[in-house]
Amino acid sequence: MHGYLLRRYAREYSWMYPMSNANIYPALHSLEADGFIAHDTEIFNGRVRKTYHILEAGREELQRWLLDPAEQEQSYRDQLLLKIAMLSDEAVPGARSWIQDSLEACRQEIDEHDAALRGSNGNGCSGEEGLASRYTKLTRDYAVDLIRLRAEFLERVLQAAEMPA
Repeated sequence: MHGYLLRRYAREYSWMYPMSNANIYPALHSLEADGFIAHDTEIFNGRVRKTYHILEAGREELQRWLLDPAEQEQSYRDQLLLKIAMLSDEAVPGARSWIQDSLEACRQEIDEHDAALRGSNGNGCSGEEGLASRYTKLTRDYAVDLIRLRAEFLERVLQAAEMPA
């Protein structure tokens, strides 16, 4: 893939592993220096474009990485949850607006996912054909389940705010 397509592909995973454009090219250079990928250069629409491909050492390293257990502990750092946990009944009226905005953002994100799924290539991923696997779809479904759960939670917070203390 060339860099632009890699950026689009990386965007599909940004909800679980954010990577900015500024991170992609240094990562590519590092992978190339380590002998995991190589590139070909071509002229496309009058511009030089590098197309990267994985080398055998890169496939082996990817396979090793995929089969090793995850090394990082789960993190539940979430500023919205912290704010809600620290709310008092006196503070709820002032917070109601941002809680409702957060709920609406969840609903909008769910709607966007549903629209993208309807317009996808059948695997739940709007990227290039063949780039996403059924496991990508399962992972994206998990993400949407988390958003739905967050929306339900925010609805419960707003309901609790309506009840007398």
